[in-house]
Amino acid sequence: MTSREVVILDFGSQKLSVLVGSRDVNNTINVKCTYQENYEGFMDGEFIEPDKLEEVIFSCIKNVEKICDMRIKDIVVGIPTEFCFCLCKNVSKTFLKQKKITKKDVDLLFDSVEIPLKTHTIINKGSVYYVLGESNKVKNPIGQVESKITACLSFILAENNFLNTISKILAKIGVDNIDFVCSAYAQSLYLFDEEERDKYVLMVDCGYITTTVMLARGEGVLNLTSFSLGGGFISADLSKCLKIPFSEAEQLLKKVVLCIEPDELDTYEIMIDRNVVPVSMKVANAIVESRIEMIARAIQKCFNSWQYNFPDFIPIHLTGGGISFIKGGKDLLSKMLGKNIEVAQIPYNITTKTNFSSCMAVLNYALNIKN
Repeated sequence: MTSREVVILDFGSQKLSVLVGSRDVNNTINVKCTYQENYEGFMDGEFIEPDKLEEVIFSCIKNVEKICDMRIKDIVVGIPTEFCFCLCKNVSKTFLKQKKITKKDVDLLFDSVEIPLKTHTIINKGSVYYVLGESNKVKNPIGQVESKITACLSFILAENNFLNTISKILAKIGVDNIDFVCSAYAQSLYLFDEEERDKYVLMVDCGYITTTVMLARGEGVLNLTSFSLGGGFISADLSKCLKIPFSEAEQLLKKVVLCIEPDELDTYEIMIDRNVVPVSMKVANAIVESRIEMIARAIQKCFNSWQYNFPDFIPIHLTGGGISFIKGGKDLLSKMLGKNIEVAQIPYNITTKTNFSSCMAVLNYALNIKN
């Protein structure tokens, strides 16, 4: 492992991902190794099979060490939103006279915020915006002259149980230095440029079991919510309602097309026990649409519960593999929510697969803090 390479471990709701990468020319990312393993994931802020977590993390780390012929001592861990929450605080500082604002002044603003929580620890923090004087809103106050500075500061906190559990497992493997980042926060910094973030970013990361809904602005996060619904539930619905094995239901979901109106006799064909089995297109589509409607209602519930509002005209940026891969799924979700939805694009076209956006974002974050 070279001094410029970093290693990340990202917890998806279906897969654990370990990536090794370095910064390339033009700020692009060179991915040296990508290794993923399926695991049971998590629901409602709890791992489904906690007793097997150590085994799968150990397997991921050791396989990457073998593939890359390296010894992993440092790692950045991407934490799912189900184990995090965000908190925003407005703070001000008035000086005796006008002065040039320094980094130390900004650091003191962050340090002045007290969040006395025994159950959580601050893992990430960033500014939403700064105001100099009474009304001069700026992105970066350092170097500017003023006698008063006000800031809207964002803090992301993670459950101590999660931090302690993962730290102990990694320590057993010999990983000594661990940094944590909320994967949704990392995505806000990676998928959207500074200009987009300054105008607000509304993101929905619909994964296999869990969905994250986030409102970000500037270098911070204003609202962050998650719920346990995702693409895996759609496959489970198909399996239960059509009485077919779950693996075949997952294959069926890949064939579903929601952007056409099927006739009564239209069918999808799937293989079960080496036999071709027709499935009513109308019935299958109705099952998928019903679950997407449930996900849409849960997303809207997040919007309604948020402390901070957002402009109606901003689009939803969709990422994750839960809905974005379903043909017509994005458009149906857009219709149900009454908002324009765009599939979030991974920078530099490293991969077009939105289910890689989280681990790539965590890798980008790691490269920014380590190099």
